[in-house]
Amino acid sequence: MFHNIGLLPAWTDELFTLDVAHLAPKEILARLALDIHPPLYYFQLHAAQRLAGGPSVELYRGISALWALALVFLLDRLWIGGWKQPHRWMALSLLALSPCLLLYGRMARSYTMQAALALLAAWAARRWLKAPGAPWRLAFAAAALFAVLLYTHYVPGLALLVGFTAMAVRRAGWKKAAVFAASVLLLYLPWLGVLVYALSRWQAAADFSSRYLLTGNPLAEQFIKLAFAWTSFSIGESFPSVSLLLPAALLLLLAGGLRRSGMLRGAAGGAVALSAVLGFLAVSRWVSYPFTPARLLWLLPFIVLGWTAGFDRLRPAAARWVLFSAVVLSYLISMDYYFQKRDFLNPGYSAPLTEIAEAVNRESATGALVLFDAYNTDGLAIGRLLKPGVDWLVVNERTAEQARRRIEAARDVWMVRNTRDISPGRLASAIESEACLGRIEMSEQLHPYAEWQILLMRLLGVEGPPAYFYRVTRCRAPS
Repeated sequence: MFHNIGLLPAWTDELFTLDVAHLAPKEILARLALDIHPPLYYFQLHAAQRLAGGPSVELYRGISALWALALVFLLDRLWIGGWKQPHRWMALSLLALSPCLLLYGRMARSYTMQAALALLAAWAARRWLKAPGAPWRLAFAAAALFAVLLYTHYVPGLALLVGFTAMAVRRAGWKKAAVFAASVLLLYLPWLGVLVYALSRWQAAADFSSRYLLTGNPLAEQFIKLAFAWTSFSIGESFPSVSLLLPAALLLLLAGGLRRSGMLRGAAGGAVALSAVLGFLAVSRWVSYPFTPARLLWLLPFIVLGWTAGFDRLRPAAARWVLFSAVVLSYLISMDYYFQKRDFLNPGYSAPLTEIAEAVNRESATGALVLFDAYNTDGLAIGRLLKPGVDWLVVNERTAEQARRRIEAARDVWMVRNTRDISPGRLASAIESEACLGRIEMSEQLHPYAEWQILLMRLLGVEGPPAYFYRVTRCRAPS
Protein backbone atom coordinates (compact mmCIF):
# COMPACT_ATOMS: atom_id res chain seq x y z
CA MET A 1 0.00 0.00 0.00
CA PHE A 2 2.87 2.40 0.65
CA HIS A 3 5.40 1.36 -2.03
CA ASN A 4 6.02 4.14 -4.58
CA ILE A 5 2.86 5.91 -3.46
CA GLY A 6 3.49 8.72 -5.93
CA LEU A 7 3.41 6.28 -8.86
CA LEU A 8 0.23 7.52 -10.54
CA PRO A 9 -0.09 11.19 -11.51
CA ALA A 10 -2.25 13.39 -9.31
CA TRP A 11 -5.63 13.95 -10.96
CA THR A 12 -8.16 16.74 -10.61
CA ASP A 13 -10.06 15.39 -7.59
CA GLU A 14 -6.80 14.83 -5.71
CA LEU A 15 -5.73 18.38 -6.55
CA PHE A 16 -9.01 19.58 -5.03
CA THR A 17 -8.09 17.69 -1.86
CA LEU A 18 -4.67 19.35 -1.90
CA ASP A 19 -6.20 22.80 -2.37
CA VAL A 20 -8.70 22.46 0.47
CA ALA A 21 -6.93 20.49 3.21
CA HIS A 22 -4.20 23.09 3.87
CA LEU A 23 -6.72 25.91 4.48
CA ALA A 24 -7.69 27.12 7.94
CA PRO A 25 -10.67 25.21 9.41
CA LYS A 26 -13.12 28.09 8.84
CA GLU A 27 -11.96 28.38 5.24
CA ILE A 28 -12.35 24.61 4.78
CA LEU A 29 -15.97 24.82 5.95
CA ALA A 30 -16.71 27.77 3.66
CA ARG A 31 -15.12 26.09 0.64
CA LEU A 32 -16.85 22.75 1.20
CA ALA A 33 -20.24 24.34 1.81
CA LEU A 34 -20.08 25.64 -1.77
CA ASP A 35 -18.74 22.34 -3.15
CA ILE A 36 -21.14 20.15 -1.05
CA HIS A 37 -18.45 17.82 0.38
CA PRO A 38 -18.71 16.93 4.11
CA PRO A 39 -15.78 18.25 6.19
CA LEU A 40 -14.44 15.42 8.36
CA TYR A 41 -12.03 13.93 5.81
CA TYR A 42 -10.49 17.34 5.12
CA PHE A 43 -10.16 18.24 8.80
CA GLN A 44 -8.23 15.01 9.29
CA LEU A 45 -5.86 15.89 6.45
CA HIS A 46 -5.46 19.43 7.76
CA ALA A 47 -4.29 18.07 11.12
CA ALA A 48 -1.97 15.59 9.42
CA GLN A 49 -0.30 18.17 7.17
CA ARG A 50 0.33 20.45 10.14
CA LEU A 51 2.08 17.60 11.96
CA ALA A 52 4.01 16.63 8.81
CA GLY A 53 5.18 20.17 8.12
CA GLY A 54 3.16 20.79 4.97
CA PRO A 55 0.64 19.36 2.50
CA SER A 56 1.45 16.88 -0.26
CA VAL A 57 -0.48 14.43 -2.40
CA GLU A 58 1.81 11.62 -1.18
CA LEU A 59 0.99 12.39 2.47
CA TYR A 60 -2.73 12.35 1.79
CA ARG A 61 -2.45 9.13 -0.20
CA GLY A 62 -0.59 7.59 2.72
CA ILE A 63 -3.47 8.45 5.04
CA SER A 64 -5.86 6.73 2.62
CA ALA A 65 -3.60 3.68 2.74
CA LEU A 66 -3.78 3.71 6.55
CA TRP A 67 -7.57 3.69 6.31
CA ALA A 68 -7.31 0.70 3.94
CA LEU A 69 -5.32 -1.17 6.58
CA ALA A 70 -7.91 -0.14 9.17
CA LEU A 71 -10.63 -1.56 6.92
CA VAL A 72 -8.98 -4.99 6.87
CA PHE A 73 -8.43 -4.83 10.64
CA LEU A 74 -12.08 -3.93 11.31
CA LEU A 75 -13.33 -6.73 9.07
CA ASP A 76 -11.24 -9.20 11.05
CA ARG A 77 -11.96 -7.94 14.57
CA LEU A 78 -15.61 -7.00 14.25
CA TRP A 79 -17.03 -9.29 11.59
CA ILE A 80 -15.09 -12.51 11.09
CA GLY A 81 -12.96 -12.91 14.23
CA GLY A 82 -15.06 -15.88 15.34
CA TRP A 83 -15.00 -17.70 12.01
CA LYS A 84 -13.11 -20.91 11.40
CA GLN A 85 -9.55 -20.21 10.34
CA PRO A 86 -9.87 -21.23 6.65
CA HIS A 87 -12.90 -18.98 6.22
CA ARG A 88 -11.30 -16.15 8.16
CA TRP A 89 -8.05 -16.16 6.19
CA MET A 90 -9.89 -16.52 2.90
CA ALA A 91 -11.94 -13.38 3.62
CA LEU A 92 -8.89 -11.45 4.80
CA SER A 93 -6.95 -12.45 1.68
CA LEU A 94 -9.76 -11.41 -0.66
CA LEU A 95 -9.91 -7.96 0.92
CA ALA A 96 -6.25 -7.29 1.75
CA LEU A 97 -4.98 -8.39 -1.67
CA SER A 98 -7.81 -6.77 -3.63
CA PRO A 99 -6.48 -4.82 -6.65
CA CYS A 100 -9.53 -2.58 -6.33
CA LEU A 101 -8.48 -1.66 -2.79
CA LEU A 102 -4.91 -1.13 -4.00
CA LEU A 103 -6.06 1.31 -6.69
CA TYR A 104 -8.50 3.40 -4.66
CA GLY A 105 -6.74 2.95 -1.34
CA ARG A 106 -3.76 4.94 -2.66
CA MET A 107 -5.70 8.01 -3.80
CA ALA A 108 -5.92 11.29 -1.93
CA ARG A 109 -9.68 10.90 -1.56
CA SER A 110 -11.99 9.70 1.20
CA TYR A 111 -12.84 6.32 -0.38
CA THR A 112 -11.14 4.07 2.18
CA MET A 113 -12.17 6.28 5.09
CA GLN A 114 -15.78 5.90 3.94
CA ALA A 115 -15.36 2.12 3.67
CA ALA A 116 -13.84 1.71 7.14
CA LEU A 117 -16.42 3.93 8.84
CA ALA A 118 -19.27 2.26 6.93
CA LEU A 119 -18.10 -1.14 8.14
CA LEU A 120 -17.87 0.17 11.70
CA ALA A 121 -21.29 1.85 11.62
CA ALA A 122 -22.93 -1.24 10.12
CA TRP A 123 -21.37 -3.40 12.84
CA ALA A 124 -22.69 -1.07 15.56
CA ALA A 125 -26.20 -1.12 14.08
CA ARG A 126 -26.10 -4.91 13.73
CA ARG A 127 -25.01 -5.26 17.35
CA TRP A 128 -27.83 -3.00 18.50
CA LEU A 129 -30.46 -4.92 16.54
CA LYS A 130 -29.17 -8.32 17.67
CA ALA A 131 -29.18 -7.38 21.37
CA PRO A 132 -32.22 -8.54 23.38
CA GLY A 133 -34.67 -5.68 23.64
CA ALA A 134 -32.55 -3.44 21.36
CA PRO A 135 -31.21 -1.24 24.22
CA TRP A 136 -31.19 2.53 23.79
CA ARG A 137 -27.51 2.96 24.65
CA LEU A 138 -26.51 0.79 21.71
CA ALA A 139 -28.93 2.67 19.46
CA PHE A 140 -27.35 6.01 20.38
CA ALA A 141 -23.83 4.62 19.93
CA ALA A 142 -24.76 3.40 16.45
CA ALA A 143 -26.38 6.76 15.68
CA ALA A 144 -23.15 8.56 16.63
CA LEU A 145 -21.12 6.38 14.26
CA PHE A 146 -23.63 6.96 11.44
CA ALA A 147 -23.30 10.71 12.00
CA VAL A 148 -19.52 10.40 11.76
CA LEU A 149 -19.96 8.49 8.50
CA LEU A 150 -22.27 11.19 7.15
CA TYR A 151 -19.69 13.85 8.05
CA THR A 152 -17.31 11.86 5.81
CA HIS A 153 -19.58 11.25 2.80
CA TYR A 154 -23.28 11.30 2.01
CA VAL A 155 -23.71 8.20 -0.15
CA PRO A 156 -22.70 5.43 2.31
CA GLY A 157 -24.09 7.41 5.23
CA LEU A 158 -27.57 7.89 3.77
CA ALA A 159 -27.74 4.50 2.05
CA LEU A 160 -26.80 2.54 5.16
CA LEU A 161 -28.95 4.77 7.37
CA VAL A 162 -32.03 3.98 5.27
CA GLY A 163 -31.12 0.28 5.10
CA PHE A 164 -30.62 -0.18 8.84
CA THR A 165 -33.57 2.05 9.77
CA ALA A 166 -35.79 -0.18 7.63
CA MET A 167 -34.39 -3.22 9.43
CA ALA A 168 -34.85 -1.50 12.81
CA VAL A 169 -38.57 -1.05 12.09
CA ARG A 170 -38.88 -4.81 11.69
CA ARG A 171 -36.54 -5.85 14.50
CA ALA A 172 -36.98 -3.12 17.15
CA GLY A 173 -40.25 -1.40 16.24
CA TRP A 174 -40.97 1.84 14.46
CA LYS A 175 -40.53 4.03 17.59
CA LYS A 176 -36.96 2.94 18.22
CA ALA A 177 -36.22 3.11 14.50
CA ALA A 178 -37.55 6.69 14.37
CA VAL A 179 -35.53 7.73 17.42
CA PHE A 180 -32.41 6.15 15.91
CA ALA A 181 -32.80 8.03 12.60
CA ALA A 182 -33.71 11.28 14.37
CA SER A 183 -30.63 10.98 16.58
CA VAL A 184 -28.40 10.69 13.52
CA LEU A 185 -29.98 13.77 11.93
CA LEU A 186 -29.77 15.72 15.20
CA LEU A 187 -26.03 15.02 15.45
CA TYR A 188 -25.74 16.07 11.81
CA LEU A 189 -27.71 19.28 12.30
CA PRO A 190 -24.72 21.67 11.76
CA TRP A 191 -24.22 20.30 8.23
CA LEU A 192 -27.80 19.38 7.43
CA GLY A 193 -28.38 22.48 5.30
CA VAL A 194 -25.44 21.60 3.07
CA LEU A 195 -26.78 18.05 2.77
CA VAL A 196 -30.17 19.38 1.62
CA TYR A 197 -28.36 21.59 -0.90
CA ALA A 198 -26.35 18.59 -2.10
CA LEU A 199 -29.53 16.55 -2.55
CA SER A 200 -31.11 19.37 -4.55
CA ARG A 201 -28.09 19.47 -6.85
CA TRP A 202 -28.24 15.69 -7.22
CA GLN A 203 -31.95 15.80 -8.04
CA ALA A 204 -31.50 18.60 -10.59
CA ALA A 205 -28.33 17.11 -12.07
CA ALA A 206 -27.92 17.85 -15.76
CA ASP A 207 -26.54 14.33 -16.11
CA PHE A 208 -22.92 15.21 -16.83
CA SER A 209 -22.26 11.50 -17.09
CA SER A 210 -24.36 11.36 -20.28
CA ARG A 211 -21.38 12.74 -22.19
CA TYR A 212 -19.54 9.48 -21.50
CA LEU A 213 -22.24 7.28 -23.03
CA LEU A 214 -20.79 4.34 -24.93
CA THR A 215 -24.01 2.96 -26.39
CA GLY A 216 -26.36 5.94 -26.63
CA ASN A 217 -28.95 3.94 -24.67
CA PRO A 218 -29.45 5.16 -21.06
CA LEU A 219 -30.70 1.75 -19.89
CA ALA A 220 -27.74 -0.05 -21.45
CA GLU A 221 -25.44 2.44 -19.74
CA GLN A 222 -26.74 1.31 -16.34
CA PHE A 223 -25.66 -2.23 -17.17
CA ILE A 224 -22.26 -0.90 -18.26
CA LYS A 225 -21.89 0.92 -14.94
CA LEU A 226 -22.82 -2.24 -13.06
CA ALA A 227 -20.44 -4.34 -15.15
CA PHE A 228 -17.61 -1.83 -14.75
CA ALA A 229 -18.07 -1.64 -10.98
CA TRP A 230 -18.35 -5.41 -10.62
CA THR A 231 -15.21 -5.97 -12.72
CA SER A 232 -13.33 -3.48 -10.57
CA PHE A 233 -14.47 -5.16 -7.35
CA SER A 234 -13.72 -8.63 -8.74
CA ILE A 235 -10.33 -8.27 -10.45
CA GLY A 236 -9.37 -4.61 -10.19
CA GLU A 237 -8.80 -2.24 -13.10
CA SER A 238 -5.40 -3.36 -14.42
CA PHE A 239 -5.31 -7.01 -15.43
CA PRO A 240 -4.52 -9.49 -18.22
CA SER A 241 -7.38 -10.40 -20.56
CA VAL A 242 -7.62 -13.95 -19.15
CA SER A 243 -8.75 -12.49 -15.81
CA LEU A 244 -11.99 -11.40 -17.48
CA LEU A 245 -13.19 -15.00 -16.95
CA LEU A 246 -13.38 -14.40 -13.20
CA PRO A 247 -16.03 -11.66 -12.68
CA ALA A 248 -18.85 -13.93 -13.92
CA ALA A 249 -17.63 -16.81 -11.72
CA LEU A 250 -17.42 -14.50 -8.69
CA LEU A 251 -20.94 -13.19 -9.38
CA LEU A 252 -22.29 -16.75 -9.29
CA LEU A 253 -20.22 -17.35 -6.16
CA LEU A 254 -21.79 -14.29 -4.49
CA ALA A 255 -25.28 -15.46 -5.44
CA GLY A 256 -24.55 -18.83 -3.86
CA GLY A 257 -23.12 -17.17 -0.76
CA LEU A 258 -26.15 -14.93 -0.30
CA ARG A 259 -28.34 -18.02 -0.17
CA ARG A 260 -26.22 -19.41 2.65
CA SER A 261 -27.92 -17.28 5.27
CA GLY A 262 -26.06 -18.92 8.17
CA MET A 263 -22.80 -17.15 7.35
CA LEU A 264 -24.40 -13.85 6.34
CA ARG A 265 -27.01 -13.52 9.06
CA GLY A 266 -24.62 -11.52 11.22
CA ALA A 267 -23.81 -9.23 8.30
CA ALA A 268 -27.32 -7.75 8.38
CA GLY A 269 -27.70 -8.84 4.78
CA GLY A 270 -31.11 -7.26 4.14
CA ALA A 271 -29.98 -3.82 5.32
CA VAL A 272 -26.75 -3.97 3.33
CA ALA A 273 -28.54 -5.23 0.20
CA LEU A 274 -31.01 -2.34 0.33
CA SER A 275 -28.13 0.07 0.97
CA ALA A 276 -26.25 -1.29 -2.03
CA VAL A 277 -29.22 -0.67 -4.33
CA LEU A 278 -29.74 2.85 -3.00
CA GLY A 279 -26.03 3.61 -3.19
CA PHE A 280 -25.80 2.50 -6.80
CA LEU A 281 -28.87 4.53 -7.81
CA ALA A 282 -27.40 7.64 -6.18
CA VAL A 283 -23.95 7.21 -7.71
CA SER A 284 -25.14 6.21 -11.18
CA ARG A 285 -27.12 9.43 -11.54
CA TRP A 286 -24.19 11.63 -10.55
CA VAL A 287 -21.15 10.01 -12.19
CA SER A 288 -20.34 7.90 -15.23
CA TYR A 289 -19.12 4.32 -15.40
CA PRO A 290 -15.35 4.99 -14.85
CA PHE A 291 -16.07 6.66 -11.51
CA THR A 292 -18.67 4.26 -10.10
CA PRO A 293 -16.42 1.76 -8.24
CA ALA A 294 -14.63 4.45 -6.22
CA ARG A 295 -17.92 5.84 -4.88
CA LEU A 296 -19.11 2.35 -3.96
CA LEU A 297 -15.88 1.03 -2.45
CA TRP A 298 -17.62 0.81 0.94
CA LEU A 299 -19.53 -2.22 -0.42
CA LEU A 300 -16.35 -4.23 -1.06
CA PRO A 301 -15.96 -5.77 2.45
CA PHE A 302 -19.61 -6.90 2.40
CA ILE A 303 -19.05 -8.46 -1.02
CA VAL A 304 -16.01 -10.26 0.40
CA LEU A 305 -18.24 -11.76 3.12
CA GLY A 306 -20.57 -13.04 0.40
CA TRP A 307 -17.70 -14.46 -1.64
CA THR A 308 -16.34 -16.30 1.38
CA ALA A 309 -19.75 -17.81 2.05
CA GLY A 310 -19.93 -18.83 -1.59
CA PHE A 311 -16.51 -20.49 -1.46
CA ASP A 312 -17.61 -22.44 1.61
CA ARG A 313 -20.68 -23.66 -0.26
CA LEU A 314 -18.74 -24.70 -3.36
CA ARG A 315 -18.37 -28.45 -3.85
CA PRO A 316 -16.18 -30.40 -4.22
CA ALA A 317 -13.58 -28.82 -1.95
CA ALA A 318 -10.95 -29.11 -4.68
CA ALA A 319 -13.01 -26.81 -6.93
CA ARG A 320 -13.20 -24.28 -4.11
CA TRP A 321 -9.43 -24.08 -3.72
CA VAL A 322 -8.77 -24.08 -7.46
CA LEU A 323 -11.06 -21.08 -7.95
CA PHE A 324 -9.68 -19.30 -4.88
CA SER A 325 -6.12 -19.86 -6.12
CA ALA A 326 -7.08 -18.49 -9.54
CA VAL A 327 -8.51 -15.35 -7.92
CA VAL A 328 -5.41 -14.77 -5.78
CA LEU A 329 -3.13 -15.36 -8.78
CA SER A 330 -5.16 -12.83 -10.77
CA TYR A 331 -4.81 -10.37 -7.88
CA LEU A 332 -1.03 -10.75 -7.83
CA ILE A 333 -0.76 -10.24 -11.59
CA SER A 334 -3.03 -7.22 -11.34
CA MET A 335 -0.77 -5.73 -8.68
CA ASP A 336 2.18 -6.13 -11.04
CA TYR A 337 0.21 -4.50 -13.87
CA TYR A 338 -0.73 -1.65 -11.53
CA PHE A 339 2.87 -0.87 -10.66
CA GLN A 340 3.77 -1.08 -14.36
CA LYS A 341 0.87 1.34 -15.11
CA ARG A 342 -0.31 -1.16 -17.70
CA ASP A 343 -3.72 -1.96 -19.27
CA PHE A 344 -5.84 0.17 -16.94
CA LEU A 345 -9.59 -0.20 -17.45
CA ASN A 346 -9.78 3.56 -16.92
CA PRO A 347 -6.60 4.79 -18.66
CA GLY A 348 -7.06 8.23 -17.14
CA TYR A 349 -5.58 7.02 -13.86
CA SER A 350 -2.31 5.98 -15.51
CA ALA A 351 -2.24 8.64 -18.26
CA PRO A 352 1.20 10.17 -18.99
CA LEU A 353 0.31 13.60 -17.60
CA THR A 354 3.83 14.30 -16.37
CA GLU A 355 5.34 13.29 -19.71
CA ILE A 356 2.95 15.55 -21.62
CA ALA A 357 3.78 18.50 -19.38
CA GLU A 358 7.51 17.85 -19.73
CA ALA A 359 7.22 17.77 -23.54
CA VAL A 360 5.31 21.06 -23.58
CA ASN A 361 7.80 22.66 -21.19
CA ARG A 362 10.71 21.47 -23.30
CA GLU A 363 9.39 22.35 -26.74
CA SER A 364 7.09 25.33 -26.29
CA ALA A 365 8.39 28.62 -27.59
CA THR A 366 7.72 32.08 -26.19
CA GLY A 367 4.14 33.09 -26.82
CA ALA A 368 2.82 29.52 -27.00
CA LEU A 369 -0.69 28.67 -25.84
CA VAL A 370 -1.72 25.27 -24.42
CA LEU A 371 -5.40 24.30 -24.61
CA PHE A 372 -7.00 21.39 -22.77
CA ASP A 373 -10.29 19.66 -23.52
CA ALA A 374 -12.36 20.13 -20.36
CA TYR A 375 -14.67 17.19 -20.95
CA ASN A 376 -12.40 14.16 -21.24
CA THR A 377 -8.91 15.36 -20.30
CA ASP A 378 -7.29 16.13 -16.96
CA GLY A 379 -6.23 19.61 -18.03
CA LEU A 380 -5.95 21.09 -14.55
CA ALA A 381 -3.50 18.38 -13.50
CA ILE A 382 -1.29 18.94 -16.54
CA GLY A 383 -1.60 22.73 -16.30
CA ARG A 384 -0.15 22.70 -12.80
CA LEU A 385 2.94 20.93 -14.11
CA LEU A 386 3.68 23.52 -16.78
CA LYS A 387 6.56 25.91 -16.24
CA PRO A 388 5.86 29.52 -15.25
CA GLY A 389 5.10 31.72 -18.21
CA VAL A 390 3.35 29.06 -20.29
CA ASP A 391 -0.15 30.30 -21.12
CA TRP A 392 -2.81 27.62 -20.79
CA LEU A 393 -6.58 27.34 -20.71
CA VAL A 394 -9.12 24.59 -20.09
CA VAL A 395 -11.65 24.78 -22.91
CA ASN A 396 -15.35 24.29 -22.33
CA GLU A 397 -18.51 26.00 -23.57
CA ARG A 398 -17.94 28.97 -21.25
CA THR A 399 -14.30 29.53 -22.21
CA ALA A 400 -14.54 28.73 -25.94
CA GLU A 401 -14.64 32.37 -27.08
CA GLN A 402 -11.76 33.23 -24.78
CA ALA A 403 -9.80 30.35 -26.32
CA ARG A 404 -10.47 31.66 -29.83
CA ARG A 405 -9.21 35.12 -28.90
CA ARG A 406 -6.06 33.68 -27.38
CA ILE A 407 -5.48 31.50 -30.45
CA GLU A 408 -5.39 34.63 -32.62
CA ALA A 409 -2.77 36.25 -30.38
CA ALA A 410 -0.60 33.14 -29.90
CA ARG A 411 2.33 32.07 -32.05
CA ASP A 412 2.21 28.30 -31.45
CA VAL A 413 -0.82 26.47 -30.06
CA TRP A 414 -0.92 23.08 -28.33
CA MET A 415 -4.16 21.11 -28.02
CA VAL A 416 -4.26 18.27 -25.48
CA ARG A 417 -7.36 16.12 -25.59
CA ASN A 418 -8.74 12.61 -25.51
CA THR A 419 -8.89 10.68 -28.77
CA ARG A 420 -12.63 10.29 -28.13
CA ASP A 421 -14.25 13.71 -28.36
CA ILE A 422 -17.27 13.82 -26.03
CA SER A 423 -17.49 17.62 -25.85
CA PRO A 424 -20.84 19.23 -26.78
CA GLY A 425 -21.02 19.56 -30.54
CA ARG A 426 -17.44 18.23 -30.78
CA LEU A 427 -16.21 21.55 -29.47
CA ALA A 428 -12.71 20.23 -28.74
CA SER A 429 -12.21 19.08 -32.33
CA ALA A 430 -13.49 22.42 -33.66
CA ILE A 431 -11.13 24.42 -31.44
CA GLU A 432 -8.22 22.22 -32.52
CA SER A 433 -9.06 22.78 -36.21
CA GLU A 434 -9.25 26.54 -35.68
CA ALA A 435 -5.94 26.52 -33.81
CA CYS A 436 -4.16 24.74 -36.66
CA LEU A 437 -5.67 26.86 -39.43
CA GLY A 438 -2.71 28.54 -41.12
CA ARG A 439 -0.25 26.71 -38.89
CA ILE A 440 1.74 23.52 -39.35
CA GLU A 441 -0.06 20.64 -37.60
CA MET A 442 1.83 17.82 -35.85
CA SER A 443 -0.13 15.27 -33.82
CA GLU A 444 1.01 12.48 -31.54
CA GLN A 445 -1.14 9.81 -29.92
CA LEU A 446 -0.18 8.52 -26.48
CA HIS A 447 -1.15 5.81 -23.99
CA PRO A 448 -2.26 2.84 -26.17
CA TYR A 449 -5.28 0.72 -25.35
CA ALA A 450 -4.83 -3.03 -24.93
CA GLU A 451 -6.17 -5.17 -27.78
CA TRP A 452 -8.96 -6.58 -25.63
CA GLN A 453 -10.07 -3.04 -24.73
CA ILE A 454 -10.37 -2.13 -28.41
CA LEU A 455 -12.34 -5.33 -29.05
CA LEU A 456 -14.62 -4.58 -26.09
CA MET A 457 -15.33 -1.07 -27.44
CA ARG A 458 -16.30 -2.61 -30.78
CA LEU A 459 -18.64 -5.06 -29.04
CA LEU A 460 -20.25 -2.12 -27.21
CA GLY A 461 -20.96 -0.45 -30.52
CA VAL A 462 -18.25 2.23 -30.53
CA GLU A 463 -17.60 3.04 -34.17
CA GLY A 464 -13.93 3.15 -35.14
CA PRO A 465 -12.62 2.75 -31.57
CA PRO A 466 -9.37 4.63 -30.97
CA ALA A 467 -6.11 2.79 -30.47
CA TYR A 468 -4.78 5.43 -28.07
CA PHE A 469 -6.20 7.33 -25.12
CA TYR A 470 -4.56 10.78 -25.43
CA ARG A 471 -3.89 13.02 -28.43
CA VAL A 472 -1.44 15.94 -28.34
CA THR A 473 -1.48 18.31 -31.30
CA ARG A 474 1.02 21.10 -31.87
CA CYS A 475 0.08 23.84 -34.32
CA ARG A 476 3.29 25.66 -35.22
CA ALA A 477 3.40 29.01 -36.93
CA PRO A 478 5.26 28.88 -40.29
CA SER A 479 8.91 29.91 -39.99
